[in-house]
Amino acid sequence: MDNKQGIIEGGPSLLKIRYLVSGGIITNYKCSSKCKHCSYSSSPKWPDDYMTPSMADEVFSMLKSLGCYSVHVGGGEPLLKPGKILDVLELAQRHNIGIEYIETNASWYKDEASAKAVLKELKQHGVHTLLISIDPYHNEYIPFWKVKALIETCSEAKMNVFPWLMEFWDDIDAMDDQSPHSLDEYARLFGQDYLVKLARRYGLNLKGRALKTYKPLIMRQPFKRILEESKPCKLLSGIYHFHVDLYGNFIPQSCPGFSVPLKELVHGADPGKYRVFYSLESVGIRGLVELAEKEYEYAPKTEYAGKCDLCYDIRNHLVLELGLDLPDLKPEGHYKYI
Repeated sequence: MDNKQGIIEGGPSLLKIRYLVSGGIITNYKCSSKCKHCSYSSSPKWPDDYMTPSMADEVFSMLKSLGCYSVHVGGGEPLLKPGKILDVLELAQRHNIGIEYIETNASWYKDEASAKAVLKELKQHGVHTLLISIDPYHNEYIPFWKVKALIETCSEAKMNVFPWLMEFWDDIDAMDDQSPHSLDEYARLFGQDYLVKLARRYGLNLKGRALKTYKPLIMRQPFKRILEESKPCKLLSGIYHFHVDLYGNFIPQSCPGFSVPLKELVHGADPGKYRVFYSLESVGIRGLVELAEKEYEYAPKTEYAGKCDLCYDIRNHLVLELGLDLPDLKPEGHYKYI
């Protein structure tokens, strides 16, 4: 494989990370929302777990050794537990890892005084920017007044705001900002093709719940053609937008639902242990299909909404239908809470 990739084969028996450039920390998967575009399938149903100080210490140490000196922090909703995030930020400071921004949906905003107290603590722990979600997907769960109020409070507290995305401000502001609004309401106001246009405007990554949302709108492809076009899934080797979650799992660029512990990838992970991951990394969807048919009695359908739909169908078969405890398909909540 190309040595410019972050994950390379260290000989025929290892998957190994040599360096990482930029990525994020997933402090928790639990979220106040169950947004239809969420590639991580975050929702209120997830366990109330949060990255521990010991895990943060281990992760930041490894990231620094791999040449990654700054990260963003996301979830789930990382500010559901402001006290917990401070422990993570303290460890980042200890390892001289910069925090580019914290992603938030603003659901935790109650009033100016309590929000200012949180922002003050974040600034004291080296955080100077909040990425605040601004889009109709989040507005299904979070009234726009909270987003507006948090932005205003950030301005007063001298906290920078990275608005994601201002393009949707006028769409959302056309609604009553005191309550959430469904995507059906947007379609009634802006046209029945709004959902399709929204995905394009957002630049959506069609994985996880986002794929489930848009799958009915995607043209079907014959199973045989998907196999004929199979190539190694080099997104699994991405070094520019990886994530490491609260359990220490390395989450490949743009491919949630896969995982290999970062500490194993640093030293070299055995592809025999992570066979699902390796089949895609080395061969592509054809490799995963062959593994699933041969060992897990997977029966392909005649058509799929592309290779990612086929991949998810196989993974759901392994995790949900067969109930297998596979180390590279973690956490299971990615499949259970979609």
